[in-house]
Amino acid sequence: MSKTWAQCLSTLKDTVSLSEYSVWIHPLKVLEDQHTLSLLAPNTQVKNYISKNLKTQIKNAVAQHNKNLKIFIGVAPSANPEKANYKKHSTPLFEDYTFDNLVLGSANQMAYGATKQIAENIKGSPYNPFIIYGGSGLGKTHLMQAAGHLARFQNPDMKVLYVPLMDFVRNITSSLRHNTIEDIKAFYQSADLLLVDDIHLIAGKEKSQEEFFHIFNFLFNGKKQIIFTCDQPPKNIKSLEERLKTRFSQGLNLHLTPPELEMRAAILLKKSQDKKININLTEDLALYIAGHITSNVRDLEGALLKLKAFVDFSKITQAFISKEIVDAALGDLIKPAIKNIEVNDVQKEVAKHYALTISDLSSKSRKQHIVLARQMAIYICHELSALSLNKIGKQFGNRDHSTVIHAIKKIQEKLENSDIKNDYDLIKLKLANL
Repeated sequence: MSKTWAQCLSTLKDTVSLSEYSVWIHPLKVLEDQHTLSLLAPNTQVKNYISKNLKTQIKNAVAQHNKNLKIFIGVAPSANPEKANYKKHSTPLFEDYTFDNLVLGSANQMAYGATKQIAENIKGSPYNPFIIYGGSGLGKTHLMQAAGHLARFQNPDMKVLYVPLMDFVRNITSSLRHNTIEDIKAFYQSADLLLVDDIHLIAGKEKSQEEFFHIFNFLFNGKKQIIFTCDQPPKNIKSLEERLKTRFSQGLNLHLTPPELEMRAAILLKKSQDKKININLTEDLALYIAGHITSNVRDLEGALLKLKAFVDFSKITQAFISKEIVDAALGDLIKPAIKNIEVNDVQKEVAKHYALTISDLSSKSRKQHIVLARQMAIYICHELSALSLNKIGKQFGNRDHSTVIHAIKKIQEKLENSDIKNDYDLIKLKLANL
């Protein structure tokens, strides 16, 4: 990288928003000669945005470090020589899962920094094993595979192995059946960087845990880097052998949280530029969609695909994508906001949904179906009303705040059940249309 540009990046991080830096500035390729600093964008859309919105900030940053350089903003050639190195390896890393394609925000900035540092220092990283944990669709696999791409690019001879956990289990099962367990162990133990996706799925699989323990120890003692993804902290995984929990927990465990509003909008803008989607999404529309779809990156991708399909099949000109078109395309995803919700309204809808009376929700009954309905009503009141825990408790038979907290936690756990989640969504939808 150009020395001047490396200095400019530090300055720009302080002068532009994180989302702008991640989406527009970070992907630029830079060439520097005696007189010119050439900034090469990956496509015309990025070039135009930089020229229109960020050129002044870039000029100021360059001037601080080298006043003699002229700035040229263009588009990089389409050929990508880096890919030639990747084809020499059979490890199934996804082509798009690189650091350049990652949108940064407060939700993933620490995990990004740690992952990149590890990838740049595979043989000397103190963070081994490194475990990225969090809910589905938050970018754990992207980060992990980005480490693989960078490590391989820096050293084409490095052996990087990526394996989804269930593929590992199938390999172990097959090798046991064919008496080739030592061969499969030797295969994994040959890795310089081992990437394992969804390590939590090994829980309860005794033989796979046993063989994985030996592979892990071999790599760890040989100072080979290991990176896992998981849906929860390893210490919380049920039916996982204690010796594995101990080894997993001795490394660096980082939590990946859902992206904040600005980061979700930046992800939408970034992915709208992808050649497979390629729709003209404005920043305002990205913020509008991001304000309604708050769960994870996969849901954002799904919304973009649905919008693209609507635009394509309706033969709408890209330049005329409006809020009304977004509403028409994503009507079932963008639900109306619920404002000024009253506890009584929640109680009425919950009681009606579960075929109970409002008085049942405030009663001392411990019947299972009444307890579920009561907890659901308390949870929705906590989510949608401005009342304190104590005031919510008073509306449900003068229950104390600890009972309210217990109800909230119970429903949070039960929302993993599709039937309970359907009940929750239907009740909220009816409240939205009151």
